[in-house]
Amino acid sequence: MGNKLIKSQTKIDKAAPAVFARQPIQPLRRSIEGSTSLVFSNFPRAIAELRHDGGSAGSSEERSSSDEEVHSCVFSPDDESLLVTCSTPTPCGPFSPDIGLGHLRVFDINSGTCTKEILTYHSQECDISSDGDFIAFLTNSGRGEVALVKRDRNSRSGIAERVEKFQPCCTGMTGQTLSCKFSPDATHIVSAASLDFHSMRETNELRIWNVRSMQIEAKVVLRDVTDFCGFVTSCEFSPDGQYIAVSTSKEQLCILRSKNLDVVTVLRRRCRGNMCWSVFNPTWRYEVLACCLQDGRLEIWQKLDIQSGACELRYAREKERKVSFSRRLYSCQYSPDGQMLAVGTSDANIIVLNADSLDSLFCLDCKSVPASPYGSRTLNVTVHCIAFSKSQQYVAAGYSDGMARVWAMPMRFDLKHLCRVVILHSVPASKISSLPIPNSVKTYLLNRYD
Repeated sequence: MGNKLIKSQTKIDKAAPAVFARQPIQPLRRSIEGSTSLVFSNFPRAIAELRHDGGSAGSSEERSSSDEEVHSCVFSPDDESLLVTCSTPTPCGPFSPDIGLGHLRVFDINSGTCTKEILTYHSQECDISSDGDFIAFLTNSGRGEVALVKRDRNSRSGIAERVEKFQPCCTGMTGQTLSCKFSPDATHIVSAASLDFHSMRETNELRIWNVRSMQIEAKVVLRDVTDFCGFVTSCEFSPDGQYIAVSTSKEQLCILRSKNLDVVTVLRRRCRGNMCWSVFNPTWRYEVLACCLQDGRLEIWQKLDIQSGACELRYAREKERKVSFSRRLYSCQYSPDGQMLAVGTSDANIIVLNADSLDSLFCLDCKSVPASPYGSRTLNVTVHCIAFSKSQQYVAAGYSDGMARVWAMPMRFDLKHLCRVVILHSVPASKISSLPIPNSVKTYLLNRYD
């Protein structure tokens, strides 16, 4: 008998209870030549480079001294031409009164301009709700705040002027929030804070915030419930919203229930200096989880099918691949349809792999992009974050050289996929459930199938 490492046979016949974008996707219309016509190609290519620095005035030397690293980027679910990014100052930069200051920026990719900028402090993550109505980001202006701003689709900036803040009660030394993510139904936010990050062993606290009331519904200090060390590198809701995967700077990986933050299982208990990041496969409820480690390894964890009636959730490592022997990994992300898995490296590359076999498909190398007006590139540029657009036609990434780059993906000659792209560009995702089509087609259009 024993446990069997197989995928769940339960099919999802209807869309998950999530709030999807209320408007159809506004397609990005920019070619490598800068025209407004769509250009299709069998090869990936960079179509936009968005500069992050402390200001646009001054000489190139002055601008380079205030460069910022882009640590988070995300496409709007209803507008591929809108990209939201978070940046922090370069760690090795010169000391200045503005040390630690970063920015939340909203970019119009078509024009290449920043339409909105908000000053932050050590902000390493931002996120957009699944309905596209809210943007969450970190401010860390004193107590590790998580900020919330409402989208305004009628304004040029794309967001409202008023910023609300979730005020945590830090009990340790100066608190610094490291992560924030919306739940799939956009009703809650999970945040991870290091309350005492000056000590030898950080005190990490997870919090679940109610978006409507802006109050804490659950919180837990991780090292009180499991032998947790290091600081949190990522917090990710499962696609069905039931669980949260937490990874650390010490190679640890665990899963908690999102309702009360009880620890369900610890996938890796090691405590050594090897950072890792985790992300759920979006086409499964919670059964498949990918984890990339800084030493170049990529792992796929699969839920074990245990005996009926057991409430325990257990995972086993189904696949493992050494993606790179000479480069370090710093980020990973699934495509919305779960067929591709992209990882960011320490030498400015994004390696795109087949999510099932982990075979390499192609590489996005910014060093192959024609000369940029912003100067020469270095070889040791880190890819801190990766984001796919809803239609999967574009990939955005944040780099340690102060650039957010947008890539056009190779053309996929797949009739079903092309039909999905066209429909999503014409019909709001929230309206797809009312279309007179079979449920299996609806779940395919929304990338909500097993």
